[in-house]
Formats: sequence, C-alpha cells, structure tokens
Amino acid sequence: MMTAKYRLGFDIGGTFTDFVLTDETSGEMILEKCLTTPDDPARGVNQGLSLLLRKSGLDGASVEVAIHATTLITNALIERRGLKTALVATQGFRDTLEMGSEVRYDLYDLFMVKPAPLIPRNLRFEVDERINSDGEVLTPVNEAQVIALAQQLAALEVRSVAIVFLHAYRNPSHERQVAAILARELPGITISTSSSVAPEIREYERTSTTAANAYAKPITASYLDLVSHTLTESGYRNKLYMMLSAGGVTGVDVAKEYPIRMLESGPAAGVLAAIFYARQLGIPSLVTFDMGGTTAKVGLVKEYEAAKSGTFEFGRVARFKKGSGLPVKMPIIELIEIGAGGGSIAAMDKMGLLKVGPRSASAQPGPACYGQGGRLPTVTDSNLVLGYLNAGYFLGGAMTLDEQAARTAIRENIADPLNISVEKAASGIYEIVNQSMISAMKVHIVERGDDPRKFYLFAFGGAGPAHAYELARSAGMKGIIVPNGAGAASAMGLVTSGIAFDYARSLVVEVNGQTWPQIAALFEEMVTEGTALLAGVKLSQGPEEVKVQYQLDVRHKGQGHEMTLDIPEELVKTGDYRGICELFYTTHRKKFGHEHRHLAVQLITCRATVSGHDPDIRLPRLHAPRTAQIQKGKRRVYFPELKDFTLTPIYDRYALGAGMAFDGPAIIEEKECTIVVGPSGRVRVDEFGTIFIDIASSIT
Repeated sequence: MMTAKYRLGFDIGGTFTDFVLTDETSGEMILEKCLTTPDDPARGVNQGLSLLLRKSGLDGASVEVAIHATTLITNALIERRGLKTALVATQGFRDTLEMGSEVRYDLYDLFMVKPAPLIPRNLRFEVDERINSDGEVLTPVNEAQVIALAQQLAALEVRSVAIVFLHAYRNPSHERQVAAILARELPGITISTSSSVAPEIREYERTSTTAANAYAKPITASYLDLVSHTLTESGYRNKLYMMLSAGGVTGVDVAKEYPIRMLESGPAAGVLAAIFYARQLGIPSLVTFDMGGTTAKVGLVKEYEAAKSGTFEFGRVARFKKGSGLPVKMPIIELIEIGAGGGSIAAMDKMGLLKVGPRSASAQPGPACYGQGGRLPTVTDSNLVLGYLNAGYFLGGAMTLDEQAARTAIRENIADPLNISVEKAASGIYEIVNQSMISAMKVHIVERGDDPRKFYLFAFGGAGPAHAYELARSAGMKGIIVPNGAGAASAMGLVTSGIAFDYARSLVVEVNGQTWPQIAALFEEMVTEGTALLAGVKLSQGPEEVKVQYQLDVRHKGQGHEMTLDIPEELVKTGDYRGICELFYTTHRKKFGHEHRHLAVQLITCRATVSGHDPDIRLPRLHAPRTAQIQKGKRRVYFPELKDFTLTPIYDRYALGAGMAFDGPAIIEEKECTIVVGPSGRVRVDEFGTIFIDIASSIT
C-alpha cells in the first residue's frame, strides 16, 4: 500500500482565497474556499488552512509541499501601498520613468492622463558613471559620491532602492558596486538592480520593471514571512514555494528577491490547471475562462502549451488601452484580463446607460447579498435574483446569501432610475457583463490567428461556470468543460506544477559565426544559473530532471520590432547558427507573408526556460452512476435564450456518476461554484467526473 503524499496549493484572489490539498499517489482532492482578508491576507490564509486541515483530518506535518499564489504584489502596485522607494540612475537619466516611451496611447485625447511613476522625482537620484553599449567602462563609479548619497537616503528614511544604470544589461559591474556600497552603508535596506531583475535592452521598460520590483520587495518579504510562519504553526516542516507569472514554481527566497515575477501568479496557476486537465482528458487545445470575484481572465492553450509574453502592463488608467499602464519586462503567460467578476459593481453612467465593472465590491464589503454592509448591486446580486445561485448553498452552505438585500440594491440603483423591474435590471447586468467578456475573448483568440468555433471553453473560478454557457453559445464554440473542483481550480494548478524559471539576457549582434560564441556563452550562463536554482529548490525526492527551452528575440537588421523564436535544442548544442537564421526567415514568411534574405538576422535577446519535471498526479476516476437522488428540486431561472424565467431542475454535482447525460436547461450545484446549462445544452459526465456541456445550437 502506497503512503499518501500531500501537496497543498493556496491562491489569494481579490475576493476569495482558494485551497486544495491533493494526494499525489491517489489524485484525491480536498477543497476549501474562504473570503480574502485584504487588510491582512495572511489572516485569511490562517482561517482557510485551519478549515481545510480540519476537513481532511490532517495536520500541517502531513503536507510535503506547499505552493502559493497571491495578488499581494498586484494590489500593492496598483493601490500604491509599497514603502518609500528611491531610484539611483546614471547621470542625466533619472527622468526616464517620467518620459516613458514618449508614445501617446490615445492620439486624439487632448486631456490624456498618464500613469504616475511609482517613484516620485524627489526620490530619484543620479551618480557619475557610464558604460557604453558594448559594455566598456567610460566613467568609473565615484565611491565618495555614493557614500554621500547613502547618507541622503538615510535622512529621507528610504526603505528600498532601485539601481538602474545605462547599458547595465551588457556590463553589471557598476550596478553591483553601488549596490554593495549602499548595502554596507544602509544595513537593512532592500536593493534591486536592473542587471539582476530585468537584464534586457530598452531603458524605460527596464527602469519601470526594476522600480516596481524594488517598490514591492519590502512588503513582499514581510508578507511571505508571515505566511511561512502560519504554515509552520500548523505543523508544516518544509519550505514555502511560490508560483511565478510565467507558470513555474520557485522557492520563497527567490520570490522575495524578485517579487515582480509573481505579479500574475494566480491567473498563471489557473492556466496551468487547465493544461493539467487537458492532458488528462486528451484535449490538446482549448480556451480557458477563469472568472472570480474581481476579474475574468481568458487564455488560449494550443497543443498543451500556453503562449508567453515578455512584457506586461499594470495599473492602466484607460481601460484596454495599451500604453496607458506601467510596463514591466518579465515572462508571463499571455492572458486578457477583464474587470468583470462576481463582485463587479453595476451603475448608471453620465449618459444614463447601465455599466458593469471594472469597479469591484471585493471581499469587503462584498456584494449586497453577502450581508456585510455592501449596498451597491453586483454581478453576484443579479445572479441570485435570476435564480442561478442557491441562497442557502453558497460555499456549500458556509454562507447564506440575502436575496432581499440584492433586490433592494438593484432596485434602488438600477431598476427605479430606469423605470424597469428588478428582474429586468438583473438580466441587463448579467447580459452586459457577458457581452464585455465575449468581446474581449473573441479579440484575444482572433488576434492569435484562431477561430473560437474550434475550441471548447474550459470554465473555472467561483463565477466562471455560471457565465460560461452564454459565452460559448454566443461565440459559437463547441461547448464547455467544467472540471471537478472548478471553483478552486487555480489552486489545483499550483499543486500540479513543477519548478521552472525564465532567464533573459540582451545582446544586440548579428547572428553569424563570429558572434555565435557570445550567444552560446549567454545560453550557458543562464542554464548554469537555472540548474543551480533547481538543485536548491526541490519539490520531490531524488535528482531533479533538468529541461531547457531556448528562445531568441530576432529581427531583420534594421527592423524596429523583433519576434520571439523557439530554437530547437539541437541547433543550440551544435552551434548551427545557419539553421537558426533559416528558421527565422521561414517563420517570418509564415507569419507575415514575406522575408528579406538579403538582410542579416539580428539578435536582440537570448532567453532560456530551465525547468524540472512536473509531479505525476492523476485524476481519480468515478464509479458508474449512483443510485442517490441526483435532483435537488426545481426553481425559476432566467435564460437569455428564452428571454424569460422557466422552472428548471437543480442537480447535485456530487451525485452525478460517470456516463450520465441529460438535457438542459439545468443548474448543477457544488460547494465552490454553480454551473448554468441553457436550453440548448446537453450535459455528459466523463470517467473523471468532468462535466461536458455540448451546445446543440449557437449564435454565429
């Protein structure tokens, strides 16, 4: 008999904190969900963990691995809750954060607002040093000047410092020298250098990324220490691990050093969960739809892989407008994020039109129906009024929803101003938030050269399964997939992931025989660093298998933009630079319809992903349909297809067995979420308990 090996994953979202405890040997999952505590996220972790361990009959000592994802860094940056941070730049470059890229995100808006830098001008300083683009020292660092600067920073009570010098990605010696002096003169201060955080070309993005990392670093370290202490108090005896935005897992010490890498850790975990289930189900390509309490995220998985991007924007001042936020250069799973969740607030705009989101009621006070003081109508309130939610079975009965409070909020803020019924107003909220997500989803898929009609929609998150049917129907998709434990699926992505870290080094040269030794040396440097990280961070017993994925950012010489090219390992190992150039020309022609072979191939950045093996977790299989009562009753539910309410059967998900099938309309209830099946849907349950909803007719 095999001994149980438990892995714990917990993900702090804007409204709920999700937990999953998985037995690695049997695949058994134990789930828990509790409200997030924004004032002290660690308190919510403690509450939810206590409930989870009590439910499982285990203690922390039974857990071998604990992996965490959090919105702390995102919230701290957007809400400007970091500690006092300073920037140290090359002489003449302290205003890089203010000038940005000098590109207007809206050419015709005369009153365009730019996002304010994280570090104000009075906390940005310069030192006399200079390195040229080839990495040669032109002006050495003046140590006395740096010591004087340290005294100035101490007088200002600065808690964190970002050091960003010109061309430090080619030669980091000056940044390291100044960091060593400041660390000596200012013990206890946290320091971030651009050559460590984002060693890539493009000054503004590199400066913005390092500033964001420095800004979040002190509070991240304190928070992770609190979470680690909470786990230790429960009896957990091992290290805490963290999910990164690119989908890998790393140790807590690395996470403290590079908090910016966790900016989108929760959404990344959700996509990894979708890939895990896709492999188990044998469905290589699908669209992921993760809707929680605050936001909805849509991603595209093809051949069990999610596309990655090297840049990301946070804190946009203009919704959906690229360039209106602060950029960070870091590897991240490509997603489109919409301010649409269960807590998204519905309101009338200046034109008297109904709008939903992006403002959210969050966990505190939450939707009006939570009974915690919220008085504004939200998506969750409308879902309750429309019959999708069971007021007595929210979170499996752990919370009782107040339908009267939901009706009052909708009537006072929406229905009465528009002179319509509460039900009509609620249906308007539901359909508007759906259309917002449908539009974003279609754009995201089409921009990647694909057709929504080719895919299933993989729905998860607390609110995702309640809205997925309408999204899939309106986009003409094949249907919907809802896995077991869909309401806490992001946490499942944590426990099914292996260690991985992404590296990047900029080197602007032509790709040829003369430059290949430099390129190979950069790859070797990144792989060596990643292998050392794997050796120090272990999620399992025995030697860690090392896998490396190589990429190059390349372009025709003279182009203004580059493309990221996946490089087969054999081309790197054999030094076949000609094969790499041929791969670039061929890929460029496939993507853009042309290539220019008379132009040299120019390298911008080398990239490498160093990873270990994923844990071998298998989904447990269900037995044949059970004899228990599968219907819990009936209630009136609104369906946009019918444009009316209809008496609808309510099913208990936990009573559904493998091979079972039935037609919609239907509501399927489980503890962490509710699944809405419209009149044109047909439900079937597979051997793993996964619910497939095939759509007989769809809007095209």
